[in-house]
Amino acid sequence: MEEVAQAVKHRIARNVIARRKALGATQEMIAHKAGMACRHLQKLEAGELNVTITTLVRVAHALGVDVRDLIEGDEQR
Repeated sequence: MEEVAQAVKHRIARNVIARRKALGATQEMIAHKAGMACRHLQKLEAGELNVTITTLVRVAHALGVDVRDLIEGDEQR
């Protein structure tokens, strides 16, 4: 079970990084837009954060994508 949770956290992290870089945005820009501390976003992108639904929604909004895009990514579609 823990392996699945880790895999999902890392998939979300990869998808957040990919979307942020595609926008040409910094971590600081996305964190500010999402209303969170930059360190919090850094932990999310490192796969170290057990992200809440609220945080996931805020980050998705800041990136201009659907939450599903962060959870599934392009490989799932």
